[in-house]
Amino acid sequence: MKTNPFNESQIRPNDKFGRILLYLSTLLAILGGCVLILIVIINVLSIIGRVLFSSPLLGDFELVEMGCAIAIFSFLPICHLKNGNVIVDFFSSSFPIYIKQLLDIFSNLIFLMVSGFFTFRMIYGIFDMIKYNEQTMLLKLPVWIAFIPGIFSFFLLTIVCFYILLKTITQFQFKKM
Repeated sequence: MKTNPFNESQIRPNDKFGRILLYLSTLLAILGGCVLILIVIINVLSIIGRVLFSSPLLGDFELVEMGCAIAIFSFLPICHLKNGNVIVDFFSSSFPIYIKQLLDIFSNLIFLMVSGFFTFRMIYGIFDMIKYNEQTMLLKLPVWIAFIPGIFSFFLLTIVCFYILLKTITQFQFKKM
């Protein structure tokens, strides 16, 4: 069972930095939801065009592909901040609480390193996309445009991971049970 780094009775973090992260993560998730709504509208218009006029929207799959990536990246910070990641605790459910807390600290450290690495690689990738003028096939949209919200999302996720790691470390209690 994963322990929540926040007080169990509270939905919001009790410190100012945590509330700022929650606000930014929520705003980003709302924007990601708006992107998903746009994707649905694009799909509906494309299907209507295909059925009624035998002419779907040109490049609809390119827009859906970019929009899905942006939306998925947008939900990552709020998911981690609200402890919404999937956890398989089949083996660890019988461990003492301090062992579970140590596992939480270790998993949060790994998640911090992975999100930091992805942030770095996304920044590196955007420079490559700009350098080689990578474009979508049909609409000729620059691919690097989708990297901007992705970089911001991964950067915010990295900060959230660092924050959660600090919270789990400060709430660690060595008690054998």
